[in-house]
Amino acid sequence: MNTISVAPAASLPFFKTTRCACAVALLISLGACGGGGGGGGGGFAGLPVAGGNPPASNPPPAAAAGFSGTAAAGLPLSGSVTVKDAKGATKTVPLSTDGSYKVDVTGMTGPFVFRAEGTVGGQRVVIHSAATDADANGTINITPLTDLVVANIAGKLADKYFDGGDFATLSATELKAESDALKAKLLPVLLAMGVDSSIDLLRTAFSPLSSALDKALDVLRVSIDPATNVATITNIVTQQQIVDDLAVKAAQDAGTTPMSGAGMETAADDVVQVRKALSDIVAKFATGLPASGELLPLLSSTSNSAYNFRLADASASQFTDDLAADTNMVGASFADVVITRINYTVDANNLAPRAFVEFTHKDKNGVAFSNNKGMQVVKGNDGVWRFRGDGRVFDINPHVQAFKDPVSGCVTTSMEFSIRDPNPGNSSAAVAVVVTGPGLPPNGLRYARAATAGDLWQLQGGVGSQYPLASNCVGASTAGLSDSDIAALPATPEYTFTAYTSGGAVAQVSGSTSDIVYKQSFNARPFTLAEAVALNFPAFTTTPALASYSGGSDFVVNATGLNPAFSSEFYLAVVGAGPTAWSDQSDVAPSEAGAASHTFSAPPASGLVMRNMFVSTRDANWRELVVRQAN
Repeated sequence: MNTISVAPAASLPFFKTTRCACAVALLISLGACGGGGGGGGGGFAGLPVAGGNPPASNPPPAAAAGFSGTAAAGLPLSGSVTVKDAKGATKTVPLSTDGSYKVDVTGMTGPFVFRAEGTVGGQRVVIHSAATDADANGTINITPLTDLVVANIAGKLADKYFDGGDFATLSATELKAESDALKAKLLPVLLAMGVDSSIDLLRTAFSPLSSALDKALDVLRVSIDPATNVATITNIVTQQQIVDDLAVKAAQDAGTTPMSGAGMETAADDVVQVRKALSDIVAKFATGLPASGELLPLLSSTSNSAYNFRLADASASQFTDDLAADTNMVGASFADVVITRINYTVDANNLAPRAFVEFTHKDKNGVAFSNNKGMQVVKGNDGVWRFRGDGRVFDINPHVQAFKDPVSGCVTTSMEFSIRDPNPGNSSAAVAVVVTGPGLPPNGLRYARAATAGDLWQLQGGVGSQYPLASNCVGASTAGLSDSDIAALPATPEYTFTAYTSGGAVAQVSGSTSDIVYKQSFNARPFTLAEAVALNFPAFTTTPALASYSGGSDFVVNATGLNPAFSSEFYLAVVGAGPTAWSDQSDVAPSEAGAASHTFSAPPASGLVMRNMFVSTRDANWRELVVRQAN
């Protein structure tokens, strides 16, 4: 999606790119990975023997053996599957776009442990499963639930079990006992969501986004505390939790009370309707750009919901006007939809049933333009679920960055907490926002209100809105974090944005008692400096040279080395004598070869002219790789 700003006025950005790993030891998101039907799969038939039966003195070759299944953690996993056998031999195969895999283990020695690793909705995920020789040529799925089964067998995190390779004694009896015990703990929820009681969490073949099990897994979350080796399973609808001590085997765990299915009566249907609320929006762009008025009925409003629409501090009409002009929406999709919570409790803090979702905007060619967190879909008085935006009175866009100077080659690893207030009338009491979270000073970072509505709020004591962590650039001012400090940050660090009044109180939305406090996480921690130095940054050339451009004509930027799966950002600012300043930014889909170009046309600038430009691409976790030049 294009977002263009010309100072001092600026258009409103929507479905912004979150430029920002989800280790199973910390948090595994389960959504949309479902299935049904019986086990099966395989397709690894025995090898034929040419010329009929061989002589008795020559034993026939061993039959081919393999496994197939689906790897999903909330959604189909994009990445690879590695199978390790009892002797430590490994084989790795890529995952298909639907999360399915097939691996030949002929000649390998059972039992086997599987590791699926990659990304789900831009977040890094590592999950595991297991099988014995008896499972050969059948289905073995890899999900956070199978990861928990393996962890229970191991009595420790599944990744440690896989890395250690100490599973030569793994038995079919252990697999069945732990898989059955986990299913028993979840069975009331599974049944309430329409899952057949005969489901085998390990072996029942499934296709994500298309079954009763899919809906059930949409409402479950699993987290494991690596310090205590205790897993917590949470129902995101009822907020009920049960715990699972990995040190306690299934045979000794009979006292655990199963998770209740109460309160789940409408959840199965609502999961479908929440997704439909988003797909209905992109359906309007199937063949072209709709009129703004066609989109308005799909958004929450006072006529059918307790919640008004608000996204990045824009009203429904502002949002639809912008969206209806966005050519990157034509033929697009809202993919990787994860429902993080559904709150049915109606009270002063939750005025109507609300679902909290995350999704990715991809263009018609599958290029990802934005990763949208903290979004809401609400149920109206008419029973229809509609998109509500993020409900925020600020435009907040935190992201992880690594910068490279194309002249010196030096590199900086950084975080940026982009804060804007396009419509100050609903937040006029706020004079500053303090950001707190992992890797930041104890008192957080304080950002002061910009003088002009819609402009970036500046970091007090810093430069701009960036917070550099470490750099090898001469004279660079940074937080001075070491690589070990950065590596120790959580895999998906979360940050809190709290607005304050001039008197030091928490600011509230104008005319209400709602505090202006928001939370948002990165899809991955910041780069260490060593990681940043090793990155493959993009490269660019310009016509004319940046140093000679003063506006009044075209300025063409050609970039290479871009990630073709993600849109790339092109930016140019030209500042002349006096207060006149001009800037332009655009998100552009690269070619399959990772190349893209963009043409800027700045107005003429006179006097002493300053220029600033950058080209950026993204890694699989939405972290931004920026090549920046100033003159």
